[in-house]
Amino acid sequence: MVTLDDVAARAGVSRMTVSNALRGKAIVRPETARRVREAAEALGYRPNIAARQLSSGRTHIIGLAMADLDYIFPADLAACVSDQATKRGYQVIIQQTRLSHDYERQMLASPAVQICDGTILCWTSSNPSEMEDFGKSHPLVLFDGFEAEGRCDCVFTPAITGMAAAARHLIEQGCRRILILGDSYLPPEEFAAITSPGGRRIRGAAEAILDAGLPYSHETVIPCPWTRPGGYQTVRRLIEQQYEFDGLCCITDPIAIGAFKALLDAGLRIPQDVAITGFDGVADGQYLTPGLTTIAVDPNEVAKLCLDLLIERIEAATPPTPRTIIARHTLKQRGSAERGGD
Repeated sequence: MVTLDDVAARAGVSRMTVSNALRGKAIVRPETARRVREAAEALGYRPNIAARQLSSGRTHIIGLAMADLDYIFPADLAACVSDQATKRGYQVIIQQTRLSHDYERQMLASPAVQICDGTILCWTSSNPSEMEDFGKSHPLVLFDGFEAEGRCDCVFTPAITGMAAAARHLIEQGCRRILILGDSYLPPEEFAAITSPGGRRIRGAAEAILDAGLPYSHETVIPCPWTRPGGYQTVRRLIEQQYEFDGLCCITDPIAIGAFKALLDAGLRIPQDVAITGFDGVADGQYLTPGLTTIAVDPNEVAKLCLDLLIERIEAATPPTPRTIIARHTLKQRGSAERGGD
């Protein structure tokens, strides 16, 4: 078996330098780190995780649990976390929870998570008390775990402010009958208590619509799956039922992309007949004609925020007080909602 000492002898450095270089420590000069990596590769060296954990108490492995990887933004986020973690000397184990509470609990108790120094959990289905208890013994960061704010380190998408910006943009473009696609209707008196990602996006759009004095009711909020087929089938049904609308405020880009095709298939012009906005900023939207106007959230920024919080918690001698960071958003105007205003 090839050891650290073998790599050190080949690279002409100390055993400690090899260890620091393979962990991505900044104290090692880039040229030295390159020489160490080349020596390790030439010898076929593979780190012994069990030995590393015994000597340092850490494996330099991070767990990443996603609700699913079928949806575009989570897949992009997983790739960004993996790339950035590697640059920081960590490897990533990725699992899917499928929004199943039982599966999530099994995953958090699994050997795969136990060997991780910490975990990033996206779109949790567990109650906040469970997450808080788990976080007391295992470094944890939640992405869009709105219910656990103040109990765990959290990174949030700008659900309320972003969707409000999308709805205001449609209003500024002259839309007066706006449908919100993606989740269930919420009465205004319940807005403050909403903690689900979809509910908070509905709230953001609804507040902007109500502020403008436009209709907001059960008839203007349309539930549908957060997928392209979901958006397509829902809008086809609305058209067949002769719903009246001149704007679609979609709570995800895949919904908007599916809705986009349904509008075109029905012979409607975008944005002249119906203006449409999405949320996420996925790359697919820029390849439509016209391009999809969207609230863009950078998955690289989200990955950095999650890793910053997690690694700080992993390395802290005293666990910090739970923190919350909201990612930034940008309104990307690509044509699908731009028609010159009133």
